[in-house]
Amino acid sequence: MSKRILSYKYLALIYALLIFVVSAVPGISPPSFGFVLEDKILHFIEFSVFSALLFLTFFTSGKEFLKKHAFLISSLIGIAYAASDELHQRFVPGRSCEFFDFLADSLGVIVIQLGIWFYLKRKKERLTAP
Repeated sequence: MSKRILSYKYLALIYALLIFVVSAVPGISPPSFGFVLEDKILHFIEFSVFSALLFLTFFTSGKEFLKKHAFLISSLIGIAYAASDELHQRFVPGRSCEFFDFLADSLGVIVIQLGIWFYLKRKKERLTAP
């Protein structure tokens, strides 16, 4: 097994742990940048990064099934983790479980997966074009 494959797996696990730890801090809130929906944009970015790490973990896997279904597996895990993160926050003092945070997280997961899919599709088309 290559070190690169292991690093993606561990990066994804460390990032998931980081999300959990930050979500467990009572009453924490991100710094304000002074624009509308900044909280949702930060949720989107947070789970976009996680989604990309999940994709890299599965796509570079030595297992054909994981590579073939990397988009679906990454999306399902990312969205499930977003849901569990919001539920987890319900039990943390000063934090809340918000549907629109979950929606922003899920959109981050899906948009990155679609972006990667379009990028790889175009790359494949360029390589196979005469």
